[in-house]
Amino acid sequence: SIFVGQRVIALFGSRWLGIASALITFSIIVISEVIPKTFGEHYKTRVSLASAKPLYVLIWVFRPLVGILSLVMNPFRSKSNLPKVTEEEIKIMLKLGRSAGTVETDEETLCNRVFKLNDLKASQIMKPIENIYALEKEKTLAEAKEAIVDSPYSRIAVYEKDIFNITGICQQRSLLREIAKDNYTASVKEFTSMPIFVDENEKADTLLEKFQAYHQHLFIVQNNKKKNIGILTMEDVLEELFGEIYDEKDALNKKREG
Repeated sequence: SIFVGQRVIALFGSRWLGIASALITFSIIVISEVIPKTFGEHYKTRVSLASAKPLYVLIWVFRPLVGILSLVMNPFRSKSNLPKVTEEEIKIMLKLGRSAGTVETDEETLCNRVFKLNDLKASQIMKPIENIYALEKEKTLAEAKEAIVDSPYSRIAVYEKDIFNITGICQQRSLLREIAKDNYTASVKEFTSMPIFVDENEKADTLLEKFQAYHQHLFIVQNNKKKNIGILTMEDVLEELFGEIYDEKDALNKKREG
């Protein structure tokens, strides 16, 4: 541009220098920015296929030079462990994508909920122990029949003497099967399995992984004193992702209430 400026002054005088600079700037923007980007946007597939092999050749040719430059620059590079892309930047990109119409509102909501999972603790999404549906382990099926049949849950916590002393989990269908066989003398404890206990401070994303790893749908939540304070189901975690999940049990409960 300096050379062009000197030639313009030599040929037309200094008064044309501003006009020449404006024309050169405009030409550079149009030729090197606007036209290639517009062409690439409309013919991206064709351009990508046509340029793939030349780019591969250039990468192969310049690889030794890039390697040498990397070795030279490594001592001067920052040792920072900060992420190259942060969670906040992704959220901003999602918001911009929604504004531009390339990201649906429900997609943005789901992604934001995924980010929220590692901030939620078990104690924030569990059902408090005082509000759970549970059976006393020593009761016979005859004594517990009404509670079993009326249970809105497929998995029921089992306690010994005190609701805070959860000793197991039983499947409603297993108990109903025994009732159908008129096996009323059997006790609830005969059909229980050992519960899995989790800490109240465990994060929701970790809990979801544990549900998958243990092939379980219900955990007992404990505080730092190992006292049972609530129960947490896989559905509780999934509802943090997808919102309220309604199943046949919810419909039955609503029918009973209404």
